[in-house]
Amino acid sequence: MDRDFERIVNSHADMLLRICMHYTNNISDAEDAVQAAFLKLVEKNIIFDSPDHEKAWLIRVCINLCKDSMKSSWKKKVFSVHETEFKDQPYEITDNSPLLSYIRTLPPKQRTAIYLYYYEDMPVNRIATAMGANKNTVLSWLRRGRKALEKMLKEEV
Repeated sequence: MDRDFERIVNSHADMLLRICMHYTNNISDAEDAVQAAFLKLVEKNIIFDSPDHEKAWLIRVCINLCKDSMKSSWKKKVFSVHETEFKDQPYEITDNSPLLSYIRTLPPKQRTAIYLYYYEDMPVNRIATAMGANKNTVLSWLRRGRKALEKMLKEEV
């Protein structure tokens, strides 16, 4: 299990951290979610059918952990003195385009679907599995997110 776990961490940690950062907009919360997902993997000792199943399971667990983190009473009552930006972080997002900043303003489901589709090159059916949603629902999130981004970009011009 040690070698397999090490392989899983090396294969997926950076991707999961990027997804969680987009979901939470906070590096500390993102790191906590990724760490908790790997702990769940060790505790449950899951055997995966395929690499796609492994990836989808980890993404689904991370998204659920991010949601739980955002719902906590601590998050609702505490105000951060300094906003954590994506720049100057150990896992810096290398895309400096203004589009990424617009994507971060979308609602979480749209933001996650768009990020997975365009930045992680995941097909819609895998996004649906990872997000625990119907394929058509993911297509709706993508469509709504694109429309919102189009509106934001038009307003900028």
